[in-house]
Amino acid sequence: MRPVLLLPFLIGFTGLHAESPAKTVIELKAFYAANCIKCHGTDGSATADGKKLGGRDFTDAAKNAKQTDAEMAKTIRKGIFFGTVMPAFKDRLSDEDALLLVKEIVRKAEKGKVIAP
Repeated sequence: MRPVLLLPFLIGFTGLHAESPAKTVIELKAFYAANCIKCHGTDGSATADGKKLGGRDFTDAAKNAKQTDAEMAKTIRKGIFFGTVMPAFKDRLSDEDALLLVKEIVRKAEKGKVIAP
């Protein structure tokens, strides 16, 4: 009988440590709006303050071609220069979320087109 008694406990315990579900594109656009526009701009073309810090203009295809999606996602999760230039979002975005953010938002940024949920 003990295995039967432990089963609900094990199911409940594993649920506590499960990773959060992947974010949707709409949730990631909201994340971008809340966390990225100060430097990267509402349309991804980089603000004046962002440019001073080397913030990337996501609407510049030539510059974007120099990094892979995986490299950009790693930068989002890791940050730049210990978080002083760009904060790390590893505690808020999974690898999959960061990659989806790159593929569906950053790579599709267009000058003048606001990135909004």
